[in-house]
Amino acid sequence: MDNLYHLTLSPISKDTKSPSYIDYNEQLSRVLHDGFQWCWDDSRYNKAKIGEYFAFYFHGMRVVIHRILDVKPPSARLPSWSRNVGHGDRNVLELSHPLLEISWIEWQMMNGPESEMGTYTTTDLSCSSPRLHQYLMSVLETKTSETLPKTNKNTNKNIKLIIEDYEEIDEIENEEKTLLLRLDQLQKIKKINKLQNEKSGLLEQVENLTALIRSIDDQIEELK
Repeated sequence: MDNLYHLTLSPISKDTKSPSYIDYNEQLSRVLHDGFQWCWDDSRYNKAKIGEYFAFYFHGMRVVIHRILDVKPPSARLPSWSRNVGHGDRNVLELSHPLLEISWIEWQMMNGPESEMGTYTTTDLSCSSPRLHQYLMSVLETKTSETLPKTNKNTNKNIKLIIEDYEEIDEIENEEKTLLLRLDQLQKIKKINKLQNEKSGLLEQVENLTALIRSIDDQIEELK
């Protein structure tokens, strides 16, 4: 399946002021509430092709796969995208509804590509991430452009707003930091106890040596 050799990947920031965060949530609103088609920027090199696949990359959470249904010229960009300075020459990718969601753990286990600063098209996945390539082949090989269902509100209701997911991630990260802090404190306590035991052992040896020296001194005095 030639269309699966390259994946156009776009990271979605958890910074609520970032363009990717704002634009993604705008897409959710347009698709879920207004019935519009998913769409997104291509990379600055405009490498994406019709029939290939596109991935929204949520670091530490999940990766969501769509199919590229159409590639439109920069003139089709949404008016709200005008604030993305420097993106005015990028093509617009019309996307299918989400086809596949891969958990963060699964993505890492399959050596999925890491995100870069912005949208980009990967190198040949069959070489760079063969396990991911085989997995996508097995899951997506039967989904052709003719059989893909049209976008509708029902097929997208299972997508969570990323603000909810990021609040959960923040809670997990805070708990992780707390546990790491406790672990660090426990390790320090263990080290202190170990040093104190070593100190006690050395003091005991000093006392024994002092007693031995005294005994020798006493014997010397008796011999005089």
